[in-house]
Amino acid sequence: MQSARKITWTAGGVKRSRLKNSGGSYLSSHDPREVLGIGAAKKIDLLEIRWPGPSKRVEKLEVVPIDRYVTIVEGKGIVG
Repeated sequence: MQSARKITWTAGGVKRSRLKNSGGSYLSSHDPREVLGIGAAKKIDLLEIRWPGPSKRVEKLEVVPIDRYVTIVEGKGIVG
């Protein structure tokens, strides 16, 4: 069974969102990384992740590094 999380971010007064699916099938998987575009903005003002069930947790992050990959773990925020 696949699960999805909704990712919403605001940068430079523009709000964007997308649905990120996870899961896969035998000998395949989806890339867990997500690249968020911020246009000409200098930072992400707010990043919100709505995690799938059973927790259905909503995580809001205001300090998100840009121009790099970061790892976000449900309930722990940015790690590493």
